[in-house]
Amino acid sequence: RVLLFTGGNWWLMKPFDVACRHYGQVPKVAELVLNEKVEAWTLPMGSISRMIRAQSTHSPGHITDVGIGTYVDPDLSGGAANEKATKSPLHKQLVSKIEINGAATLMYKALPIHVALIRGTTADSSGNISCEHESLLSDQRSIAAAAKNSPGGLVIAQVKRIAANGSIPARQVAVPGPLVDCVVVVDEDQQDDLHAMSYLERHNPNFSGEIRTPQQSVKPIPMGLRKLIARRAFLELRPNKIVNLGIGIPDGVASVAAEEGMLEYVTLSTEPGVFGGLPASGHHFGPAYNATSLMEMNQMFDFY
Repeated sequence: RVLLFTGGNWWLMKPFDVACRHYGQVPKVAELVLNEKVEAWTLPMGSISRMIRAQSTHSPGHITDVGIGTYVDPDLSGGAANEKATKSPLHKQLVSKIEINGAATLMYKALPIHVALIRGTTADSSGNISCEHESLLSDQRSIAAAAKNSPGGLVIAQVKRIAANGSIPARQVAVPGPLVDCVVVVDEDQQDDLHAMSYLERHNPNFSGEIRTPQQSVKPIPMGLRKLIARRAFLELRPNKIVNLGIGIPDGVASVAAEEGMLEYVTLSTEPGVFGGLPASGHHFGPAYNATSLMEMNQMFDFY
C-alpha cells in the first residue's frame, strides 16, 4: 500500500492503496482514484503527519477530535475517496471513533511503513542527512523513524551531495545516520528536474534561508477575483495574531498583507512548518520568503 504524504516525502505500505490530503497536484494518481483502480482515502494533512509520528513512537494511532462530524468521521464516509476504499478491509480500521472521558474522538491508525522515501541536501558516509538547501523540514525524521520501527522497514534518502564524516555539524543533522539505510545521490545535471524545490522552482536560496530577499522584489498577485477574495480575508487580520494559511486562495492573503505593509504586525504560517516571513503562493506554496523559523510539520500541527 502507498500513503502519499504531500510534504515532499512518501511512505509506503503494500499492496497498493492511497491516502492523501488532496489529489490536485498528483493528477495521475487522481485518475487512478476516479477510475476505481486503487483504494483511496482523503485524510486531514495534520492527522496523516501525526499518524506517521505515532508509528515512530510505537503508538496505536493519533487521537484527536479533528474530523468529528465531517466526511472523515467513520459514521459518515470515514475519509473514503472512492467506492473501492469503502469495500477495503482497511477502511474500518483506518479511522475509528473512540470515547475518552465521555467525549467522542477519532483515532487515525498508525500503519507500518515498509519503505520510506525522504530527501535532504547532504549525506555523510554514515548516512547523516542535512537539509541546508531544502525549503522545508517536513517530516523526514519522523518518517524515517516510523519505518525503522516497522518490521523490515527500509529508509532511502535522496540527496544532492556526499560529504566526509564529521562534515555536518551535529546541530544541522536533520535525520541521524542510524535511521537511514540507503542514500541516493542525484547527478548534478539532473538536480533541476529530480531534486527541485517545487513544480516550478529549481532552487531558490530565499526559500532555504540562505539569503533574505527584499520584500518589494516579490511580485504581488495580479488583480482578479482571487485577489479580491484575498483582500476581503486580509481585512480580518489583527496585529499580533498568528495566521495559518492554506494552499489556494488563502495563500493570496500573504501577498496582500505584504502589499499593505502588515507583515511586521502579524505572523503568517503554513502547515508544512513555516513561521513568519512572506509565504509563497501557487505552485510554490509551502515555504516562505524571509521565514523567521522552520519546524517539523507534525510539530506545527501540534501548535495549530
